[in-house]
Amino acid sequence: MANPGKVLGTLLAVLAAVTGLAATYGGLMFAKHEMDMLHLIDIVLRRVDGQLPHFDFMTPLGIWAFEPFVMLHWAGLELGAALVWGQVMVAALLLLPVWWVGISRMNTGLAIAFGVIVLLLAVAMVHGETDVKPSLSMHYNRWAWAVAFLPLALVALPARRDNPVLDGLVIGAAMAVLALLKVTYFAAFAPAVVLGLVLRGQMRALGIAVVAGLVIAGAMTLAYGFGFWGAYLGDLLTVAGSEVRPSPGAGWARVALSPDYAAGTLLAVASVLLLRTRAKADPVGIILFVMLPGAIYVTFQNYGNDPYWLLLWGIVLLAQPRGEEVGWSTQAVGGLLALALIAPVALNVFYSPVRQATLPASVFIPVFPGQAGREDVLAVEARVEREQVRMPAYGTEGDCELSGGAIGWMRGLVDEVDAGGFAGEKVFVADIFNAFWLFGAYAPLKGGAPWYYDGLPGFDEASIVVVPRCPTDAEANARIVEMIAAQGVQMVPAHEGERMVVYRLAR
Repeated sequence: MANPGKVLGTLLAVLAAVTGLAATYGGLMFAKHEMDMLHLIDIVLRRVDGQLPHFDFMTPLGIWAFEPFVMLHWAGLELGAALVWGQVMVAALLLLPVWWVGISRMNTGLAIAFGVIVLLLAVAMVHGETDVKPSLSMHYNRWAWAVAFLPLALVALPARRDNPVLDGLVIGAAMAVLALLKVTYFAAFAPAVVLGLVLRGQMRALGIAVVAGLVIAGAMTLAYGFGFWGAYLGDLLTVAGSEVRPSPGAGWARVALSPDYAAGTLLAVASVLLLRTRAKADPVGIILFVMLPGAIYVTFQNYGNDPYWLLLWGIVLLAQPRGEEVGWSTQAVGGLLALALIAPVALNVFYSPVRQATLPASVFIPVFPGQAGREDVLAVEARVEREQVRMPAYGTEGDCELSGGAIGWMRGLVDEVDAGGFAGEKVFVADIFNAFWLFGAYAPLKGGAPWYYDGLPGFDEASIVVVPRCPTDAEANARIVEMIAAQGVQMVPAHEGERMVVYRLAR
């Protein structure tokens, strides 16, 4: 049995430590994934202005992927500070649920390890992989893993402290959060969660979880109307059918069986077989077996394809009873191997708050100089000022793509469009993202997409189209131009600059 006071005290100390580190940052400094950061900032500022996702702009991400940042910026924090402290807020909200999961299912050491993993996933300053350069890019994936670990641990491990009310509340709230954070996690793990509750005979907890989830869904419906769910589904279906970006990384088969991932998959299968052989009375093997496809799917669906599920898998295997074996049990060895396989990524993620506190401020400059409330968002000067492009060995100028310097590139587009006398126009950019309104006297298109997936979101409101000569995504650029032409809308050339051509729309 875990010692509740010791576990809680340790987790509070960890939260205090990351809070202290956050207090030293002096804003948000990032050194990679500029487009993703502009995407995040675009959505946060749209929400601060009162826009609602799925109604006023298109995104497959749930509203709760941004609300912590939005609430803090609304409350008066500068933008960079809101992005930093929003992560700390998430960790604080997870503290008591993760404490309950730990003390109700694990011994003291594992409960502490599990809690630290969840809290550090929430506050990390890198998305994953082993590149140490900081960025809040894809923060929602880390948050979703942290939240998903709660219900999965509750159903994978038998209760040492039985409280179906608390179990149900944690599971229901966590699954609702996943649905409103990144719905693929909900879809991937719901079968394992429901099956686990049924196999463990936790029908009361299942009922409470369903009620808790429905209460949260009802509150969202009261706040935003029934149309919110239809609009959300519409964005999800658009992205699911996108030809521009069907997946953000390696394919499903590679994530499951390529040399980078096969060891983890084989370890998982072997451990399931072992648990079914040695623990026939415990359904943990079946629950993990059902969880595995969902874990691989989410890994495939996320940029970087980091198999974070190995962290939970390792904890679950280490929590198995040793039986009559002498020394380390086979399950414990499997658990250590699972943790070892994910260790390079995990160490990079878990150490990143410390690294963020020690970054040399001299190499960073404001992304939005002179914009009140936004000057504490900082990026590496060399990456802001230097645009880089990729070009084929043989081809034309139109074959090139931007490979770096997205912030400087967007500023340059804005300056050239301003110079052409189009300031204040409604701009549709034939590219993967459109952040004109963040850098100049423009307004975001109603119904537009901070990150482009498919269709022509926001086009009906546009008065001009900007076609970059070297877009950030050549496929998206070509598809957008083709779709505009298919609509029969005439694009009249109105201005040419070094970076782009401006077309006036003749509707």
